[in-house]
Amino acid sequence: MLSQQELDLTKKLHEVILNAISASGGSIPLSQYIQLALFHDDYGYYNNHLPKFGVAGDFITAPLVSPGFAYAISQQILELFDQIGSYVILEVGAGNGQFMLDTLSVIGEEVDNYYIVEVSKELAKLQFERLTNQFPHLSDKVTWLTKLPENFSGVVFANELFDCQPCESYIFDGEELKQVEVSWQNNNFTYLNKPFKPTAELLNTLYQLPALVRQAGYTININQASGRLLATLANRLTCGAIILIDYGYGENEFYSFKHMHGTLRGFFRHTKVDNILEFPGLIDITSSVNFTAIAKCALANGLELIDYTHQAGFLLNCDILDYLQNKQLSRYEHYKLSNQINQLTNINGMGEVFKVIGLSKNMDFCDWLGFRNFSQAHLL
Repeated sequence: MLSQQELDLTKKLHEVILNAISASGGSIPLSQYIQLALFHDDYGYYNNHLPKFGVAGDFITAPLVSPGFAYAISQQILELFDQIGSYVILEVGAGNGQFMLDTLSVIGEEVDNYYIVEVSKELAKLQFERLTNQFPHLSDKVTWLTKLPENFSGVVFANELFDCQPCESYIFDGEELKQVEVSWQNNNFTYLNKPFKPTAELLNTLYQLPALVRQAGYTININQASGRLLATLANRLTCGAIILIDYGYGENEFYSFKHMHGTLRGFFRHTKVDNILEFPGLIDITSSVNFTAIAKCALANGLELIDYTHQAGFLLNCDILDYLQNKQLSRYEHYKLSNQINQLTNINGMGEVFKVIGLSKNMDFCDWLGFRNFSQAHLL
């Protein structure tokens, strides 16, 4: 049951998308629909004022599970600081700011500058308010940006950034490749498989994918937006390291039979929804990350691939268990924190579903703490 506030918001975004469809002659690419649904300046999911995170929102990210997450990542960041010689962090897409707060609580004195790239005004406001309430003495170290800075040197961190980048979908119907678009039919947004002329670049990408994707009915998700974002980041990083955490797979698993219908999905109030086209602005639309494509893009843009592993391995390598052992806790607090860390590292849950990829530029150091065991680079 939607509240009146939710109904009013989704109705306004509904009209925006209808106007876009009308202006385009009856349909728009799926990526354009996702862009509007998630990032419209006023009504998009990440820009409107409705809650997103935690129990009151639609999903829970790793920083919300336990402060042990930021503690472990901070150990890796400290190691990289010494190698880079720049004590600067750039977080791209900081959510509700929990990772920033937890990181500053651990290594705030060592950080010279903490930059946050945040396109959502609502989230930037929330991040600022939480920082000034909890760590006012560190607030002068944090700067908000709306785009990636030029000539940046330091450690770049992003958690669940690429899964929300608008993707395109294509489908082979047995005779020709068609692009999945969104149209308006029978008073509903609906998918339309539209004939189109693919570019030479797209054809080259498609023919490098596993043969399975050329079976009739297979939905192919390709996230060109993520590639453009990573390429820009690579070009603007002069010296430093990049840590990306997201849920996804290497290419062979990404394009496997179990993903016959793609990996695009939506979440509303912690529940997976079947139709992502319903109630725009209220549903978190997401798709799994093709980490092989990320690695290829990184290499093509002058970055070095350090390694790739699952979240469990990375956090354990970064001594997340020390966070538990180094605290004076009551029996209940110890039990609670143990459960949190187990949730982050459980190989049957977040620990395996989420992956970590490390990239660098103009650095000789490649023996990162977080990748000393559990490498899965062979899956890329």
